Amino acid sequence: MKWILRTRFTLEIAALVALNAAIPYAAIATTTDFTLKEAGGDRTFSLGQANGKYVALHFLLKTECPVCLDYTKKYAANAAKLPNVVQVFIKPDSEEEIVAWAEKLSPDEKANAPIIYRDPDAKLADEFGIPNGYAFHGETVHFPALVLIGPDAKEVFRYVGKSNTDRYSIDKLVTMMSELKHQAAAKAYNLDKSKLALQGYDAVSYFKGKAVEGKKDISTTFAGVTYYFADTKNRDAFLADPDRYLPAYGGWCATAMALGKKVEISPDNYKITDGRLFLFYKNFITNAISDWNRDEPQNIAMADKHWHDISGE
Repeated sequence: MKWILRTRFTLEIAALVALNAAIPYAAIATTTDFTLKEAGGDRTFSLGQANGKYVALHFLLKTECPVCLDYTKKYAANAAKLPNVVQVFIKPDSEEEIVAWAEKLSPDEKANAPIIYRDPDAKLADEFGIPNGYAFHGETVHFPALVLIGPDAKEVFRYVGKSNTDRYSIDKLVTMMSELKHQAAAKAYNLDKSKLALQGYDAVSYFKGKAVEGKKDISTTFAGVTYYFADTKNRDAFLADPDRYLPAYGGWCATAMALGKKVEISPDNYKITDGRLFLFYKNFITNAISDWNRDEPQNIAMADKHWHDISGE
């Protein structure tokens, strides 16, 4: 009987694999390569050294800038949160001024400090179109900015601060990198025509013990995908840490994904293992979760591999 049910489920998979929705991903502009030299040292950086990673160019203010120093320290202390991003910190001051500025780091901070590269006369800032005209410490300087360049050397995002204290925080960049990763994969997600995930169910509710339908008027969009929530508390929890609540395999049936197939799910048929939300197909004859539970570790390994091949995640 078990063999018959599994065979029936396999046949049902074959009949259901055609469903899909797409979200395009595109970068903004192509970046010409450049070379920067370390202030007070001999190391250099060019885009070709990124080795397929993203590059975050941090344009720091000219002149003495304690806020720039604090900003740099925070990024350095949290670099492990962004293993796929090369952080490049740039100042237009003289070499001696940059070295003196970096000397304000404590011995422990120096041990983990990033390299500070020099941009003579702010030429690179001008090439990237970072606006000039900010009055600071009796000088007119370029505004603080962050430019994110993708592995394909195309600009993905930029943030230009309105003042010395207006900076793009490490936490914001972590969230953006997560969104970029999922946006690139979202074309393979299980979505309806309006790009709604989980058939409108509340992603956070699964982690509270019961799958609950969300409300259209309590929603958010992440990586181009719409999510509904039962209440604002759940929406806020999702926005604080989307990766924690996103379903495995783009919301497709986990058992089918272990076979390399994309199959619809019953949104209230799920389990959580090691903090991951797995969803499953079910009808009045068979329940895919039963096959999954026969060898969950092996099924997870196979499904992870197939999903990576399908989506890149």
